Amino acid sequence: MAGPEVGDTLTWIKSDRLQQLPPIVFLNMSAQPGFAMVSVNNQNGGRQATQHLIDQGRRKIGIITGPKKWWEARERYLGWKNALDEAGQKPSPTQAVESNWTAAGGEQAMYQLLKQEPDIDAVFASSDQIALGAMKALSAAGRCIPQDLAIVGFDNMPESAFFAPPLTTMYQHLIDVGSTAVQNLHRMIEVHGEGKKPVESEATISEPELVVRASTMKS
Repeated sequence: MAGPEVGDTLTWIKSDRLQQLPPIVFLNMSAQPGFAMVSVNNQNGGRQATQHLIDQGRRKIGIITGPKKWWEARERYLGWKNALDEAGQKPSPTQAVESNWTAAGGEQAMYQLLKQEPDIDAVFASSDQIALGAMKALSAAGRCIPQDLAIVGFDNMPESAFFAPPLTTMYQHLIDVGSTAVQNLHRMIEVHGEGKKPVESEATISEPELVVRASTMKS
């Protein structure tokens, strides 16, 4: 089941109800007792992206989040915040702006972020589409990437390597997530079909990978 955890969209699913259904593996949601789940470690991805910016000497790092109703958006935000806290760069609320997942939303959010924090020198965009819109806004504002402001995205969509400049981003390895989910499901089906004791439900976490490109590297 690949349904996003948005607000209360998954609250109808109870562990006792799962016992009356065929085997189910859930994708990209928070770990819950009794649920078989495969998910990306979004919080660690946000932490890695932010830590990379810190390592590049950036000292005022903002974030453009996805919609806060989405579990992924909240997790990536926590990763950003925790990385800054641990580095002694406790963020101000004005360093965060919420967007939708689109380039248009990212553009408007970037304008808002520049208005709130004119001296910001880096941004973690919570998706590559958000980053694309943010980069357009930065170009219109006369900010050079990465000299004036570095930017990291999240997804590693194929087009991100062709942004101007190419985008540093977090690679989610979603093909591996899907493959793992099918393997787990197949194992559950075999046990279910043989009438054996159900397989212990577990959470499988996939770690995202930092892909470094020109949008964060000063020449």
